[in-house]
Parts: sequence; C-alpha cells; structure tokens
Amino acid sequence: MARPRLITDEQILAATREIVLDHGVQSPLELVSQRLGVTAPALLKRFGTRQALLVAALSPDDALLDAVFDVPVDDRPLTEQLEGLIARLSRFFAHMFPRLMALRECGVPMTVLDGESKVPRPVRAVRATQRWLEQARAGGLVESALVETAATAIVGALSTRAISSHLSKRPWSSRSEREYQQELALLFTRALGGVPAQASAAKPRA
Repeated sequence: MARPRLITDEQILAATREIVLDHGVQSPLELVSQRLGVTAPALLKRFGTRQALLVAALSPDDALLDAVFDVPVDDRPLTEQLEGLIARLSRFFAHMFPRLMALRECGVPMTVLDGESKVPRPVRAVRATQRWLEQARAGGLVESALVETAATAIVGALSTRAISSHLSKRPWSSRSEREYQQELALLFTRALGGVPAQASAAKPRA
C-alpha cells in the first residue's frame, strides 16, 4: 500500500512562494524542505525540476485578472466606478509583478511567463480596461473616444507604482493607496469627459 502524502502540493507551493518572494530566487530548496520537514529530493520528485516547481509556485493566478472586470458598468458616477476598477487592478498588479519578476530572474522563458493565452498580462489588462471604458462610453458615462489611450495610461500608472513598491521593498500604506486611487480616478474622469461623483451628487433632480 502506498504511503499517504503528509505534505500536499499546495503546502509545497505556498512555502516555496513565500521563501522565494521573501529571500530571493537563489534561495536553496533546503529552506523549503526544512520548513516542511521533508527532503529537497522529495520536493523535486513531486514536481520534476526546480524550474517546474518555481513556475507552479509563482505563476500569477489569471482568475484574479478576470475577476477585476467581473463588476459590470452601471449607472453610478464614473469616478466611483473607476476608483473600484483601479483598486481591483492595483491588487492584481501587486500580486502579479513580484511573481513574474522572480520567474524572469530564474530564466523562465517569456512563453511560459505569458501563460496559456501567450499574451502578456499587462497587454491583456489594457485590452480589458479598454473594453470596460467602451462600455462606460456606450452607457453615456464617457464622452471622449480616446479610451484605448486612457486604458494604456491607467495600466501604465498602476504597473509603475506596483513595480516601484516591489523593487524598493517599501509597500505603500493603505492610506496612500486609497488616496492615489481616488486621485487617479478623478484625473481620468476629467480626461474622459465624465462627470465626477461630487458633481453628479450635486445635480438637482428633475
């Protein structure tokens, strides 16, 4: 009778992910095996190679990117909805970039980094943001036709902030994140010709 697995694959992946993100990609597998109480060869036997283990542990969860856009556009003020979208994108980029940068440092090919779609995740985020803005425009919340430019700028602003935080090892405070997201939402509302939430609330009812 085969011996039961005392350590699950998810436990191995979680420990590997935590150690690599905290201590760098050159961290020896022995750190993972010591934490889990198994041997390094046992880890490799489960996943085949060190790179296969790292890819399994560090590949971003693309379901999180899809979930960013699960909230449909409605009739609330554009600023309010943009702020929610920007907050969700920010959380995804904070999840994604440390993992992708670690995998790149390990020499993982771009074809693997891009996932099954073979389209880089920032590009997919731009396209999805553009579709979201087009829906807002169709609903009368956006006047400008420059939604592709706006989508690229939004993703660029959030990507740069996430990368800066990761490289400097100085995470933004919750207050700083909230203020930045609010300011960005207001900036793009004005740029797109939308009505800010405050102005919308101040309009007299017919």
